Amino acid sequence: MQEKLFSNLVGIQREMLKLIGEVQALNVSPLAMENAIDDSWHPKCDVFQTDTQWVVVAELAGVEKEEIAISLGPEYLRISGVRNFLASSCPLSYYNMEIETGHFERKIFFPELPLDKENPKVSYINGMLRIAFTLAPVVERIIPIS
Repeated sequence: MQEKLFSNLVGIQREMLKLIGEVQALNVSPLAMENAIDDSWHPKCDVFQTDTQWVVVAELAGVEKEEIAISLGPEYLRISGVRNFLASSCPLSYYNMEIETGHFERKIFFPELPLDKENPKVSYINGMLRIAFTLAPVVERIIPIS
């Protein structure tokens, strides 16, 4: 009986998260739905442009550099990996648990800017992953009138 009740409560919680995600997606972020539905966590990211670069900074505190994978699709940048903390040898009773662990993934769509996607500059310092793409110069050609 208790197992069925617990299973029902988990199902209700998942459905509520989906509903909340759908409502948030209308106003805030397309990732709100993704966060509620899948089993991965999604790191927070800042995405900005300078005079010479398009930059993504991802917050990945506690993730080992070797556990991070960066890949490029034609339309997006994908950051994925795993964050694991060591299991305690004694039983734990959490009062609050907000730090997400396990598999993570974040997909950032490229803007409609001329970017040099072949040579991103990547650094990882103090849990902050920084990926910078140089803005490619726009080349105009002169067309003679005949």
